[in-house]
Amino acid sequence: MRHGQTVFNLKGKIQGASDSPLTNHGIEQAQAAARYFENNHIEFDTLFSSSQERACDTLENAVPNHQHKYVRSKGLKEWHFGVFEGESIELLKKIKQPTTLYGDYVVPFGGESRLQVEQRMTDTLTEIMEHHCDKTTLAVSHGSTIGLFIRKCLGYEEGSSFDIGNCHILKFEYQDGQFKFIELIDPTL
Repeated sequence: MRHGQTVFNLKGKIQGASDSPLTNHGIEQAQAAARYFENNHIEFDTLFSSSQERACDTLENAVPNHQHKYVRSKGLKEWHFGVFEGESIELLKKIKQPTTLYGDYVVPFGGESRLQVEQRMTDTLTEIMEHHCDKTTLAVSHGSTIGLFIRKCLGYEEGSSFDIGNCHILKFEYQDGQFKFIELIDPTL
């Protein structure tokens, strides 16, 4: 699941490894996810969140009865954009590619490469599922890292057809070391 709307999202700023708090609307989005989980009788056995505040706050609002029983993971953090962080999102829009997102464009500016982010996210989610494969698990992360993960799972062409909005839930099954994408859910609809 992606985190809810933040102040930087609203202002059109690049967040990456830096942080920005949820807006009131972002909190409402996370609460809509909580209602979706409740209405669909979805209970989580294990909970994980990026260590960034916006993801933790989203999880705490989406699963309020278990807000202190989750694991914070740096492996689920957002792509680090180096010196571009805090700048206008328009800078990233100019280099964004449908299939690989930001590729290696931010590396010379202190950011992470596509492969670093993709590998970190895949390794983290695989490790989580290897230890909790028979459990219903929620992991809260970020738009670009989730975007790379779905591209890795589905292939870069098909994966690039999904727009990961704030608080969108991506459902996967995990079996025999493989993730199978099931559906994308917008709980605010």
